[in-house]
Amino acid sequence: MAETFDFIIVGGGTAGCLIAEKLASTATKPSVALFEAGERQENNSLRQTFHRFSLATSHPELNYGSKSTPQAHYGGREIDMIRGKGLGGSSQINFQVWSLGARDEFDAWAERTKAQEWGFQSILSSIKKIEKVTLKLPTGWEKFSQQRADCHGFSGPVEVSIGPLIEPEAKHVLEAAAEIGYSINLDQNDGDPIGFGLSLNSNKKGFRTTSDSAFLKKSLPNLRIYRGSFVSKIVFEEKRAVGVQCNRSQYFANKEVILTAGAIGSPHVLLHSGVGPLAELQSIGINVVQNLPGVGKGFSDHPCIPIVYHMGHGFSERVTFLSDEMKMSSAERELRSSKTGPLTQFMSSAVTAFLQLPGIADLEGFNQLPPESRELLLKQTTPHFELTTPGPLIPPTYVFEDKNDGYLTMFLTLMNPQSKGTVSIASADPTVPPVIDPNYLASPFDRAALKEATKETLRILDTPYLNQYIKHPILAPSSANDEDIEASINPLLKYAKLFANARPCTVKMGTVDDPLSCVDRHLKVHGLHNLRVADISVTPLLPRYINSFLLLSWNIMTN
Repeated sequence: MAETFDFIIVGGGTAGCLIAEKLASTATKPSVALFEAGERQENNSLRQTFHRFSLATSHPELNYGSKSTPQAHYGGREIDMIRGKGLGGSSQINFQVWSLGARDEFDAWAERTKAQEWGFQSILSSIKKIEKVTLKLPTGWEKFSQQRADCHGFSGPVEVSIGPLIEPEAKHVLEAAAEIGYSINLDQNDGDPIGFGLSLNSNKKGFRTTSDSAFLKKSLPNLRIYRGSFVSKIVFEEKRAVGVQCNRSQYFANKEVILTAGAIGSPHVLLHSGVGPLAELQSIGINVVQNLPGVGKGFSDHPCIPIVYHMGHGFSERVTFLSDEMKMSSAERELRSSKTGPLTQFMSSAVTAFLQLPGIADLEGFNQLPPESRELLLKQTTPHFELTTPGPLIPPTYVFEDKNDGYLTMFLTLMNPQSKGTVSIASADPTVPPVIDPNYLASPFDRAALKEATKETLRILDTPYLNQYIKHPILAPSSANDEDIEASINPLLKYAKLFANARPCTVKMGTVDDPLSCVDRHLKVHGLHNLRVADISVTPLLPRYINSFLLLSWNIMTN
C-alpha cells in the first residue's frame, strides 16, 4: 500500500531541510516526508572550516559530479558544476560566506515580480530570524567590522561568526585597500555591501553550519526523512500534483508537493514530470502536463578567476603551519576536544570586497542590455564585481622552497552577469544527467566587465603596502594592459570549477505576463495545483551567495 503524507518535499538541501522542519513543527503537526538522493554526514570532521575550499572536490559523495556542455568562452572546456548532495545540500560544501545581498537587488526582485515581500526590508526581517551572529574580534580589529544590531539576528538556528582568530593576510589586504582610497565597510549585510570588509561566515569555533545541522538536529515524529531516495518525477492527476515517483514506488501528498532540488535538480524533475517547454518535451516522448516555456531557461552563474601571488616573509602563516606535521596534529586534537586553536583560524576568515566599475555604462554591450538590467547596474548599492581573499593555494602543487614564505589567492567574481544559459534533458530516462549549458561569458558586456575588473584588481595588488611582500605572480596576467589581460583570462578560467555555485532563474518567479516565469509570488507553479518550487531556482536575479538563501525558505514559511 502506497504511503501518504500531508506534504512531500523533494530535495533535502539548503532549502529543503529548513522547510521540512518548519512545516513539521507547526501547530497542526502535519505529516511531512523529505526525500533526499544523497546520504547524511555522520562524521563531524567534514564540517571543519579548515576544509572549506576542498570538500566539493575531495569528497565525491557530497557532490553530484555534474559537468557542463563545452563552453566556447572557456576554451571549449567542460566545467565541473558543483552541486551539493546529501542532507544539507550545497551548504555542506560551499565557501560558507554569509552574504545577504544589496538593497537595490532585492528591491528590483520585488519590483519585477510585483511582490513587496521579496523586497529588502522583508528579506532583512527574515534573515534576522535565521541567524545567530557571534562576534569575538581580536583586539584592534573593531576598525574593520562593526555589525549593526538592527540588521542582524542573535538567537536564530544558523551559527554565523567572525573571529576570534583571523589570518594576518586579511589585515594586509584591508590596509592595502584603505591605502588607495577604498572604503572599509563595517557591515556588508546592512543593504549596502560596497567596499572592503570582513565577511560573516556560516560557522562557529571551527565548524561549519549546514542546513542539516541547523534544522534537523531534533527528531520529529511527524517528519520522515528518506535518504538515498532519488525522486524521478512528480505524479499528477490532470493538473493537480498528488505525489512523487521514487525508486519504483509512489508516495502521495494530501496537500502539497514542494520541490527543493536546487537550480539544476528542480528543473530536471519538472521536465521529467511533463512540466516545461512543449516542443522540447514532445521531441523526447514525454507527455506534457503543463506547457511552461521558462523551465530550465535563464540559467545564470558568476564567472570567476583566481589571481595568485607568491608572498615573502611576514605576510601569511599558512605555509609554515601546514608544513609542520606536529603543529597540525596538535591543532586537530585541540579542535576536536575544545573547538579552539589554530584550526579555528586557518580558512575560517575572509575579506570580501564588493566593488563597482566607474565607467560601466561605457563598456561594450551595455547599451544592448535590457532596460531593467542597465537600471540595476547603475544603482548605488549594486556591485559589479567581488574580490574574496584569502583563498586556497592554486595550483595546490606549487612548491615553496622557503617555508616562511606565503601566498595571496584572490578570487575575482563577476557580479550581475548578463549571459544566460539553460538546463535541459536529452532523454526521457530520469537517471540520465541533465544537459547543463551555462553559456558563460556569451554576453560581450560580461567579457568587457571581467576585463575591467581584472585591471582594477591588479591595481589593488600593486599598492605599496602589498608590494613590500610580493615576490612574483603564480597565476596572474603579466601586466595590466588590455592585451595581457585578455590573453590570461582564458587560462585562469580553467579553475572555474572551484567557484560555480549559485545558479538561479531556472524556474523563475514572475507575473503571468512574463513568458519565462514559472512560479508566482507564493512559489506556486503556474497552471498547476498543489505544487510549489521553493529553492534558489525561483530567484529572478542572480544572488551573491547561495548559503544565505536559506532566507528564501524562511520567507516562504513566514509569509
